Amino acid sequence: MTARDQFDLAVSGADAAAAAGYDDYVNEFLSYGANLRALFAVADANPGAPLLNAHAAALHLAFEGAEGWAYAGPYLEKMRAAEPSGNERERLFCAAVEAWSAKDFHRAMTVLDELTVRWPADLCAVKWGQYHAFNLGDQPALLRLGQRASVVHENAPYAHGMIAFALEQNHRLEEAEDEGMRAAEIAIDDAWAHHAVAHVLETEGRAREGARWMEHCAHTWEKKGVFIRDHNWWHAALFHLALGREAETLEIFDKHLWGAWPEFPQEQIGAVSMLWRLELKGVDVGARWAPVVGEARRRAGEHLFPFHDLHYMYALARAGEDGEAGAFLASMRKHAETLTGEKAHVWGDITVPAAEAIAAFLSGRRADAANALQPILPELHKIGGSHAQRHVFVETFEACANDVRSNMRLP
Repeated sequence: MTARDQFDLAVSGADAAAAAGYDDYVNEFLSYGANLRALFAVADANPGAPLLNAHAAALHLAFEGAEGWAYAGPYLEKMRAAEPSGNERERLFCAAVEAWSAKDFHRAMTVLDELTVRWPADLCAVKWGQYHAFNLGDQPALLRLGQRASVVHENAPYAHGMIAFALEQNHRLEEAEDEGMRAAEIAIDDAWAHHAVAHVLETEGRAREGARWMEHCAHTWEKKGVFIRDHNWWHAALFHLALGREAETLEIFDKHLWGAWPEFPQEQIGAVSMLWRLELKGVDVGARWAPVVGEARRRAGEHLFPFHDLHYMYALARAGEDGEAGAFLASMRKHAETLTGEKAHVWGDITVPAAEAIAAFLSGRRADAANALQPILPELHKIGGSHAQRHVFVETFEACANDVRSNMRLP
């Protein structure tokens, strides 16, 4: 039994109804829709369809917390059992998800790179490939995969938003803005394109335009999933903060950045990041740290992504509970010692020193924080995250350096 999807690609072990369910998932995934979970029922009804179960596992893994790995387990088992009946493209996707489940993110991206060279029509695989490239801080791969989408999907909804963000992360800002605007013309609800243009405007210091742009787009986000709603409002808050609109920034935090899904790691990271920035600007954030710290505590010890861990570290160090941040830092060091190759370098030589800098910064040892941060800034992209997200480390370094210079001038 083999049906075909909207891109005329085979879906082994699926009938027409299952393929239609898969198409709905692909459309939700590419558009950041709110109904991704519908795929689980489709996969549950089709245990012999390797691709459906691989994508169901991928959705759980993309939660980016330990629960995701646990919930992915049954779908991984069904994927493995059905994989021999799949075609070569499907087996490659299964191999990527298998590597992902083993936390070999480089291998997952490499397999998806190969898959999309051979089947560029598989826009969903392109998007998953970009997901891994982003988390690995591999900007050339992000762009390579994005440009591959245009081979088959010229003028298709959501393809140009993928290209726009990849161009921005590779510092091709004028092209990124053009692609993002084009994407929004093709599909006004392309929230990832809205996001890509926001990155350009933030990078170029065009905060007033940025605030207006995000206000113009915001009405389309209410029907989107939590991640993109939170994250695009995070960008809107950045523009307001840059304009000195502190009250508006706090209002966005309360309405849009915290509380929709507190257990979601991306919501936790966005909240930490915004509170961190607000306090760097001298803003009193009141009691907003307490629930965020509570969720960060539940992530201590997972060590899935360097970028995530550094935000959890900031939350724990900011809470100031005796020995808590030190214990988390010790566990990060221990984790780094278990790794080899590039992973060992990223965790041991970049992430741990960044965590040490955070601890020093929040304990008032500004010179130590500056000394820890300065040598790793050129390689900080390897922890993942975007330029805008990582810029808080630059801001923190600058705050420390300014404090050190001021103290040196004292009589």
